[in-house]
Order: sequence, then C-alpha cells, then structure tokens
Amino acid sequence: MKRILFFLCISLLIMSCKDDFKPTATDELYKYVDNWVYQNMDQLYYWNTTLPVYKTTYDNPNTYFKTLKYKDDRFSAIFESYQDILNELNGVTSSEIGFDFQLYKESSSNDNVLGIVLYLKHGTPAERLGIKRGDIFRKINGQQITTANYSALVNTLFDATATSNITFSTYQNGIFTEKGAMTVAKATNYHDDPVYMDTVYTVQSKKVGYLVYNFFTNDDGDNSMKYDLELNNAIGKFKQQNITELIVDLRYNHGGMMSSAVNLGSMLVPNLTDNKVFTLTEYNKNYTDYFNSADFKSQTNENPFVNNFALAISTSSSATTPILNVGNNLQKIYFLTGRGTASASEMVINGLKPFLPCVLIGDTTVGKNVGSTLINDEKNAANKWAFMPIILKYFNRDHQSDFTKGFVPNFMVWDDYDHQIGDINEGLLGKAISQISGLQVSPSKVAPVKRSLFKSSIDFKRVRDGLIMKNRATDSYMKRSK
Repeated sequence: MKRILFFLCISLLIMSCKDDFKPTATDELYKYVDNWVYQNMDQLYYWNTTLPVYKTTYDNPNTYFKTLKYKDDRFSAIFESYQDILNELNGVTSSEIGFDFQLYKESSSNDNVLGIVLYLKHGTPAERLGIKRGDIFRKINGQQITTANYSALVNTLFDATATSNITFSTYQNGIFTEKGAMTVAKATNYHDDPVYMDTVYTVQSKKVGYLVYNFFTNDDGDNSMKYDLELNNAIGKFKQQNITELIVDLRYNHGGMMSSAVNLGSMLVPNLTDNKVFTLTEYNKNYTDYFNSADFKSQTNENPFVNNFALAISTSSSATTPILNVGNNLQKIYFLTGRGTASASEMVINGLKPFLPCVLIGDTTVGKNVGSTLINDEKNAANKWAFMPIILKYFNRDHQSDFTKGFVPNFMVWDDYDHQIGDINEGLLGKAISQISGLQVSPSKVAPVKRSLFKSSIDFKRVRDGLIMKNRATDSYMKRSK
C-alpha cells in the first residue's frame, strides 16, 4: 500500500509540474520556429521521407534542427539571423579581420596551436600592414593559442567589439621567434570580391591564363550581377590574349550560388550552345510532382530538372551581357583544389568533365553533390531565424554524381605557403605549369612547420560548403507551399 501511495504521489507531482509550466516569450518563439522549420522541411527537404513524426517542442531551434536531419546529411544548417547569412552568402561581412588562415597543432608533444595565413583580403587594414601568405601567428591578445582556448581566442578575430592583437613569429631550426604583437584593425561592412586574381603567363611561347576564384556569388546583394560580369570580363581578357591553357584556382572556394556556377561553366565549355546540359537536378516527390504538373507548365517553359549552359548574363534591369567563352581555345583545363573545395566548385568540375579533360592538382575536395536553398519567414517579423535545407542532388550530362568522398586530384600537392598566390614557383600553380610546359618548376621548400591539421578560418564562419539554388521554379514552389 505504501508503495502504491508513493508512486501515486510521484505521478501527481509530475502532473503538477506539467500543469505549472508557463512558457516564456522565448519558449513560445522557439515553439513557433520549431514548427515553422518542420513544416518547411516536410515540403522542401530532399530526404523529407525520413523526418520523424512532428511533436510540439520548445527546444532551441539549433537543437531541434539536428533531430530532423537525415543521417547522411552533412550540410543542412540553421542560423539565428537571416540577414547576416544573406550578407555572408553575398560576400559581405560586418567585421573582417582581413585574411583567411589554417590552424595546425604545433607539435605532438604539446597542446599549442599555430595559425598560418592563407591569403589576404584586398583593401583591408591587414593587407596594408604588410601581413602576407605564410605568416605564422601563435598568440592572440597575448595568449598562446591552445587546443583548449583556440575557439574563444579565434572568435575575437571575427568580433567587431573585440581588439585583435596578433603575435606573429618566425620559425627556423625548430625554434619560434616572436616578432611582437600587432594590432590588426577590422574592416567594417567589408565587401569581398570573389574574383581574387586573373593574370596571363607566357610559358614556352604558350599563353596560360590563371584565375583565382574564391566563392560563387552574382553580386553583393544589389542585384547588379557585378561579380559575374567581372568574372566574364576576366575570361574575356584571357580570350583577347589568345590563351591556349587555363588554370582555375578553387583551392579556397567553398561554393555559393548555383547560377554563378552555371555562368562560369558556360565561359569554359568548348563549343558553347544553350542546348548543352551542364547539370541534371533531382528533387523530392513534392517538388517533382509540382514541376511535372499542368499548373507549373502553364506558367513557364523552364525545365527545373535541367540546367543548360548559358549564352548571356541577365541583370535586374533586364539587360543581358553575352557570355565570353574561352573553351574553344583549350585542350584541357587545370583545376587547383584543396580540402575546402566544395559544392559549386565541384559542380563546375563535374559539369565540365564530359566536355574536356579536367586535371586536378592539390588535395581531395569535400564531396558535396547536393544543393540547398535559403529559407526565411516572410510572414512573422519576430522570427529572424533562417535555415538552408538540402533540396536537390545534381548530376552532370552523363548522369554522374559519384563523388561524395570528394574528387581525388590527379596530382596530390601540399599547399605551399612559402610562395605567394600567383608566384609560378608556388606548389600547386607550379605543378600545373610544369604539366603544361614539360619543364620542372622550382620545387617548393619543405614546410617550415610539421603540420597536423587542426581547424580552418572557414570553421568559424556560419556559411560553408554552400551550393545555393534560387530560380523562378523553386521560388514558385516555395510560394505555393506557403
């Protein structure tokens, strides 16, 4: 009897606790956001048939979103600020330290971490201070970076309110020598230009074009298409100089807008026509049924399942600029790749493979053969959240999409920080030039620090490995589903 009474008391206590629960305004917002996320995932998510049964929740949306993701989904993501993410996708950052970097374990015998500068952002205070690729830093705000504190210290580099005193060091004969702390001011409202470098080298009478392209976006959010037009101009210069070889450096390119990938592919494919297939696209049943419906077909002649190469770049003013194509000049194309080369970059490589040989030099790519769209709440201004669910899988003309483990390069070459980007003696670029010329370019020096890869600056950014689909067809379906 006592045992029954005990359990009865416990049950009543639990019921009382439930009855006494009074959700806060934050709880109510989370409940709304969780429901909003679920409803959109049910409509849009590529793996929507794997979603659990919906249950009301007051979980933080970050926590809740993880419970919805398919087990093999490495890329869908959720964010607290739609506007911040939209800006990032367009290359706009509120506080830019001025360089990307790689973090390495200093030694297997200690927990110290060091950073190595990968490249400088043009026009930033860091560039004006003379910081350069290959510079080593071990301290931030006077503290040695370690495996325990790296996150807090590195995050100050992206915080507009935090001071960034960075201590750079030299390394020789196994000894680090500090050069003294340097205060690095952050660039505010920085607009990053994805066309980082374009130049032409003459190698044994051959004209070799070299393009460094660091992310895929049409413009910085002003609908001008200025970055795609700049990219087109760069290819136009290559064509004017009659290049016969092309090296496209995507080693630090984590992806971006699919429309820019289509445009870049169109600039490089031989015998450009707009009836050639660049990519084939696969969606969930909801999308597929809608795109095959009479209702959709009555609205447009667009085929959402096929992305053909483009003949022109269209701007918001309805003006068009012809694509400047250099594909007929090329027998093959050289892509420089890295561990972060992903999504839209891989789409270009995969899409061009059926049309001309693609030689990859560098490191294995990420392996993202799926794409997202950015979802925000247009009905409730209190909901600032946004998320990027995977909504599609893409294939090339030959229906190939078998690179989930990444593209393995034809030539595995260690990223060479001893030389600046564009230096023909730099490891990856030098290897490409040696393949073109048949001559051995001066080899890279042995890395000054024994490397044990730890983290990258991209790991501290909210958007990475992006392939964003946005067109009239997907917009039409999303408006209908709302």
